[in-house]
Amino acid sequence: MNQFKFYKTRTFQELIIFVAMFVLTMLHEWMKMDTLMDLVKGLIFFSLLYGQAQLHRRLLFPLFLAKRHKAYFFLFVISTLIVSAILMVLDYYWIAPEIFGNGESLIKGMLYHFVLCIISTFTILSIFLVRQYSSALQKRNEAQLLLSEINLKFMHAQLNPHFFFNMFNNLYAVSLTDPGRTPNLILKLSALMRYQLESGTKDQVSIPDELQFIDNYIAMEQERVGKRCKIEYLIEDEVRALRSYTIAPLILITLVENAFKHSVTATRDWFVHIKVRAVDGRLYLYIENSMPDQNLTTPSTGIGLVNIRERLKMLYDGKYELSATSDAEIFRTRLFIQLNALAHG
Repeated sequence: MNQFKFYKTRTFQELIIFVAMFVLTMLHEWMKMDTLMDLVKGLIFFSLLYGQAQLHRRLLFPLFLAKRHKAYFFLFVISTLIVSAILMVLDYYWIAPEIFGNGESLIKGMLYHFVLCIISTFTILSIFLVRQYSSALQKRNEAQLLLSEINLKFMHAQLNPHFFFNMFNNLYAVSLTDPGRTPNLILKLSALMRYQLESGTKDQVSIPDELQFIDNYIAMEQERVGKRCKIEYLIEDEVRALRSYTIAPLILITLVENAFKHSVTATRDWFVHIKVRAVDGRLYLYIENSMPDQNLTTPSTGIGLVNIRERLKMLYDGKYELSATSDAEIFRTRLFIQLNALAHG
């Protein structure tokens, strides 16, 4: 495929600029060019102008950028006078002697060529500066994109051990209270871990796959908490049918996990209500859970919510809304995501 990218090389781009500027500069002379020699004369004349611009761009302009202004202006005037003199001599003796034969003064001719050199120099220099700025901007955007992708992978790598840490804590708790249920929970945890590892290499996963992962997680939580927590889990049928839509993996599970982790109460009804629906290519997640008793609150690393907010901002900037509100008894989480709207991937 590299042979088709020659147009991105600096040599090709400069050739295009040379041809385009030659055509524009000599446009008013095209009607007078009757022979090949006329074209050669025009090409030589423009090449000197272009060479003056390149000399200024590569050797003189860096002096200006380095704030060596006196040296810059001195060398600029000298080089422009030299090229102007060469152009006037060519015009006088070879390219257009008829102009001076009609009484055109040498001083006026010199001034014309001097101004022409200045105009062409700064015109061509401006084109290269714009191209250089565009190239630098593109590289900066590519660097920012690469940094964003690295950050996403880092956050994903953070999320996996954070999730497993909580799962193994749950497994340990069940093994103490009801050892007979431990083997079944280990199998469910194995399925969760398999999905975690497989999705970790993907930018997007299908909606049914992500929902199946949440199904398994909630089933494992149901095994752990038994009848102590009232769990309501509703996924509308049209959501499970969204096979042509994708979502960033492990976006939803963090909110579901937090609902179970931070809802434990012994003084009121312990509940977790989860509803997932889809409307016009948008996925909506509604979660309500009981406010926890202070003495039963599970210590939190804080990684989960920080992680998901950062991932949502990077992946779905302007295409999502996440809100969390609470009162004395209920904590409410609302999330909507515009599906298939990943900024990366």
